[in-house]
Amino acid sequence: MTDKKTLRIYIRVTSDEYESIKKNADKSGLSISEYARRSLVGDKVVAAPPADFGELIREIKRIGSNLNQVVRKLNALGIAHPLELERCAANITEVIEMLYQTFRPGKGAK
Repeated sequence: MTDKKTLRIYIRVTSDEYESIKKNADKSGLSISEYARRSLVGDKVVAAPPADFGELIREIKRIGSNLNQVVRKLNALGIAHPLELERCAANITEVIEMLYQTFRPGKGAK
């Protein structure tokens, strides 16, 4: 169960500060209030993923699968070494993890 937000904190900012806060909130895909709450409690606020983020992940996984099949066939023909397959798979996994890390909110963010 989540606590109902009943308390208020009032702060004053300059117009430049407000524009900076608004710009950062917009980039993160959050309202100004949610952005401020997360920032004030020390959560890491990251930019919202691009609209086609899911499609990008699916495409990378598809490419990884195709690459995996090619390397397996080359290995069966004695052309590629089994370690090459592991290296390719590790590279694909690393790219996917980098994308998730780039757009994953901080540990305390919800």
